[in-house]
Amino acid sequence: MRTCRVIADADAVVGFRLAGVEAVAAGSAEEAERLLRKCLAEGSASLILIQQAFLEAFSEGTRRALERISVPLIIPLPLTSVWSREEPTQDYLLSLIRRAIGYRMKIAKG
Repeated sequence: MRTCRVIADADAVVGFRLAGVEAVAAGSAEEAERLLRKCLAEGSASLILIQQAFLEAFSEGTRRALERISVPLIIPLPLTSVWSREEPTQDYLLSLIRRAIGYRMKIAKG
């Protein structure tokens, strides 16, 4: 069975795993390149999503080789490492809980 794989930093991988997508964490571009080569050698993935920053740091030879591959389809993910929100984190979490259970909660500081 052909699958979708994600190669990204540890923070991004958590979200993909929660969504049910097979994802592996890489701490550097070199590690991401090694994981990509392993994934290509296995031959089970039809789609590989890879963090764009890693892909851009690959050697020129690797990038040229990836351009010639038609299967699996390799798609760069333009992930940012910093998230910004206008509302405080606690308010955001409370809104998620309220939406999930349909009940407003109040968090007491202890």
